[in-house]
Amino acid sequence: MQPRPCRPVRRGIPAAIALALLVPLGVVAQPLPPADPANVTTDIAATQVDSSGTGQADTSPPPTARLNRTTTNLGEVVVTANKRSERLQDVPMAVSALQGEDLERQSAQSFADYATRVPGLNIISVGPGQTQLVLRGVTSGANTPNATVGTYIDDTPYGSSTVYAAGSVLTPDTDPDDLQRIEVLRGPQGTLYGSNTLGGLVKFVTTPPDSTRVAGRIEAGASSVSHGGSGFDAHGMFNLPLVKDKLALRVNAYTRHDPGYTDNVFTGQKDVDDAQVRGGRAQLLWTPSDTMSLRLSALAQNLSGDALANTGTDIDPLTRRPLYGDLKQSRAAGTGQFGVRYRLYDAALNVDFGWAKLVSSTSYGTLDKSANADVTAAYGPIINPALGLDAGYTINNPMSLGKFTQELRLQSREDQTLEWRAGVFFTREHTTNTQDVLTIDPVTGQRIDLPVTLGHISVGPAVFREWAGYGDVTWHATSRFSILLGARYSNDRTTFTQTGNGILVGDSNFTIKGKDSPTTFLFNPSFKFSDDLMGYVRVASGFRPGGPNVGVPPGLGAPVTFGPDKLVSYELGLKSVMLDQHMTVDVAAFYIDWNKIQLTSFAGGFSFLGNGGKAKSQGIEASWEYAAARGLRLSANASWTDAELAEDTPPGLFGEKGDQLPYAPKWNANLGVDYDFPIGGGWSGFVGASYRFVGARKTDFAVVPGPRYDVPSYDGVDLRAGANYGDWTFKAYVKNLTDDRGITSMGSETTDPQGSPFAANYVTPRTVGVSATFNF
Repeated sequence: MQPRPCRPVRRGIPAAIALALLVPLGVVAQPLPPADPANVTTDIAATQVDSSGTGQADTSPPPTARLNRTTTNLGEVVVTANKRSERLQDVPMAVSALQGEDLERQSAQSFADYATRVPGLNIISVGPGQTQLVLRGVTSGANTPNATVGTYIDDTPYGSSTVYAAGSVLTPDTDPDDLQRIEVLRGPQGTLYGSNTLGGLVKFVTTPPDSTRVAGRIEAGASSVSHGGSGFDAHGMFNLPLVKDKLALRVNAYTRHDPGYTDNVFTGQKDVDDAQVRGGRAQLLWTPSDTMSLRLSALAQNLSGDALANTGTDIDPLTRRPLYGDLKQSRAAGTGQFGVRYRLYDAALNVDFGWAKLVSSTSYGTLDKSANADVTAAYGPIINPALGLDAGYTINNPMSLGKFTQELRLQSREDQTLEWRAGVFFTREHTTNTQDVLTIDPVTGQRIDLPVTLGHISVGPAVFREWAGYGDVTWHATSRFSILLGARYSNDRTTFTQTGNGILVGDSNFTIKGKDSPTTFLFNPSFKFSDDLMGYVRVASGFRPGGPNVGVPPGLGAPVTFGPDKLVSYELGLKSVMLDQHMTVDVAAFYIDWNKIQLTSFAGGFSFLGNGGKAKSQGIEASWEYAAARGLRLSANASWTDAELAEDTPPGLFGEKGDQLPYAPKWNANLGVDYDFPIGGGWSGFVGASYRFVGARKTDFAVVPGPRYDVPSYDGVDLRAGANYGDWTFKAYVKNLTDDRGITSMGSETTDPQGSPFAANYVTPRTVGVSATFNF
């Protein structure tokens, strides 16, 4: 089979982006006439005791909300982005809120399904469970081991703050089933949320238990991927009041088989990149009084696949044409196994003293990863001639992370002229990480024992401790004008032990200690022109911790440690609600100054981190939503981001001032339409469509003289339709209707980061699915 040619890189601004930017500024239809109150439902449910750790009352949809919206306006959206429950319209920073009901309607299962619904949010993905989040272009590439976007589940941080547990790639991509919403905070959040929030934060807000009624949901679905296999999914939720108005339990569980679509031409196996996902959450909420609540929760998710460590289609990096045919790769037998297990246990206590509120959040999380990747293309040309072999090679890489966190904060009432908050935070991470280069028979996958050790590195333990104190004060100078000032001081200490041996890595046995004391700040004035129109200025900073380098043998000249990198963001924003809550428009412009960037360099086939260079990112983000008629909603968002080096990279990399940062597209856009309508006879229906566009990008900075490779732009169309009858909901959907081969990452399979072949990871091909849901 001859490989089909790849699509050329698109030039200019797509019409969809122009439309997304112009719609909010164009001629708007007149407000709709008042609706008959008897026929109107509301998006805002009754107030409940909050379980997210904010110490505030929360608004949420009913636990078994049906996929049927007949509202004539958008309603109000309540978020906890500032660790207080408040209207999205009143938060003086750029925040996107993806409602759980919308995620369910779109059959969303991972970041890839909803990332483009957030202006400025991009992903660099090498497969299921291996995704880096990027906000506002703040990334140094696919090889970045330290996250630039933080991840929270309710009021609890999750994932590693260090490079020792692949914090940037092993982002907890949890199934969004039974979520109340996902909040995306754009821009650095270093003062309130701490480290690893240079670009922003993604916050999963779970649906709290309801102590007023028994409720539940059962859902089953099936899907099929073009050029690939078939999958299925099942989800269930049960809410049980144990003591009316006082104590409730909520449990949800899910299992998925995500179909594969890549064939291994070497072994003859089909659809090798399928994945199994199983997980669930349990929450117990106790509200003994109106002034106190205690929530205990546990989360678990397992993701595994027999070839997920070998994902990607083999391509020529210059032409991007597949080497063996569309969606095909060549990998040694018995390789590619990958699995990751997430666990998170937390307790959130909220006490209202009247004059102030106390919030305590305690958590312990674990992350266990196993991977067995084929590295024959990398090490075969080096080892086979030296030892006279014709063998294959793998890297076996088990890793384990344990993370404890404790946060205490005391915050004043919101109705004071001088509003204040003070808190302390502590975390301890314990990581073990082992890498072994093993020899195998590439045909059978059987291990071959050699008289010498090729390469063994053991990191363990790597212990990271952080103490932090933070506070902020908001002065409400008038009923319309407010100024927020905040600061955070952190003390980070790292102890790192490494042992290693083998002809590839040399002998090592050492312990290194490091420490940092970064400070972050926030200046955030805002002015309300009216209750529905607000402008703000936000100047904020963020950082990532430094630490000892990992796995570098002696004699390469690599630095022993690397330092923290820091940035400062300057943002100007405008938020507006129009036409009696029928339309919302949010616009933000930003400029980011990023210093001492943690950059991955290579020497002798090994990677290490160093600090050097500067970068800047500037851009504009706009989002728009409009309830055009009863049941009809239109939405659009677009972002323009110019992220580039502000000076040349240090020795070891070949990046020049003005070069585009890796995987940072200039243009992103998303358009959406959803329509709910009555059918008759107790039936109602809904249909929807969305369009997404991700602009052209560049690969990682070159480590040898020569050009970087282009990653072309891509787009996609998703369709959905369904019907409600009684307690039943039936859905059908198509994702990636045009079967586009959008590249989410590409990298060399050799020890030369610029060498061919490359593995290209694509968005999932066209997927068709159906599901049925029963609510009770």
